[in-house]
Amino acid sequence: MTLRPSFLAAATCAALALAGCSTGTGAADRQSAGNSAPSNAAYPMKASFCGQEVAVGREPARIIGAGREGVANIVSAGAADRMVARFGEHGALYGPRIEDELKSLSGIEEVASGGGEDHGSISFERVLELQADMIYGSALGEGDLSIDNLANNGIAGVMPPSSCAYAFSGAKSDFADLDAIPAHIRELGALLNTGERANANASAMEADLAAAREEGGRLPELKAAGLYYWDSSDDLFAYGANSTIQGIFDAARLKNVVNPSYDAMFNGAISPETIVKSNPDVLIVTTGESGITLEDSLARLEKIPGMTQTAAFKNKRIIELPSGAAYPTVEAIDAARELVKKLAEQ
Repeated sequence: MTLRPSFLAAATCAALALAGCSTGTGAADRQSAGNSAPSNAAYPMKASFCGQEVAVGREPARIIGAGREGVANIVSAGAADRMVARFGEHGALYGPRIEDELKSLSGIEEVASGGGEDHGSISFERVLELQADMIYGSALGEGDLSIDNLANNGIAGVMPPSSCAYAFSGAKSDFADLDAIPAHIRELGALLNTGERANANASAMEADLAAAREEGGRLPELKAAGLYYWDSSDDLFAYGANSTIQGIFDAARLKNVVNPSYDAMFNGAISPETIVKSNPDVLIVTTGESGITLEDSLARLEKIPGMTQTAAFKNKRIIELPSGAAYPTVEAIDAARELVKKLAEQ
């Protein structure tokens, strides 16, 4: 078991009564009753992650969400109304829990982003123009968006611990640990002084995850492969042992046939023949990013020699999950419940 790094470390400071005021317009000015109440948090605080330590001098009021994980976690932590911009989301829609909240807000600048290599980013000039006091999420850490450069410009750059492995050499992340998702939401809520809503959402996640595991425990153990296409090419990608999909498989009693050491971020596309040879009982196909649909994915899979002869194809056990299931957010927990339900119905 990998121990989660301590995300918060309180600095010595008296509690400050901060209202999170700003001169900007839009999302950051819509302070709800919960967020505009006098702060009971002690600032400055320190966010510790990936061997980094970032000082947060005051209650963040103008936050930029970086990547799907960043945006989803800000919403789950109860701070969606403080977002002034979002970027690097790969163009896919979120599930209802996140999407409904985002649609209820106006004034959040969305940097258009496609899938594949075109992740979408935000210029540093725009970051400064937005007067952001924090950028939170996975899509930062390099160039102008490096932790040090942000700090030099009075902006706290904070990453979720799950992003460490891809951002810093030698760092590790346990993506399969779904329990880490609500735990981090509680930590993020403490950092943003939105603890009441963050804790309520985290408790709901924990209850849903427990229910998925209980229901999944009654299912027969089956062999499975989690697959996806990233762009218009025929390159096939999969989910190994260190993936959020693995955590979902564990809840549903699915045995992953993909080599445990495989990681698409480091290893690239997987050999389709290895999937065919493993003859999975179930295929889990994630869709949504780059506009890729299940129909499109199946059309490509059917072209792979021998794929239609696998048990999954023969028994029509091909299950679609949204691409958000692959990110360590509330969407992974929602996907675990959805997958267990679909397997029980087959």
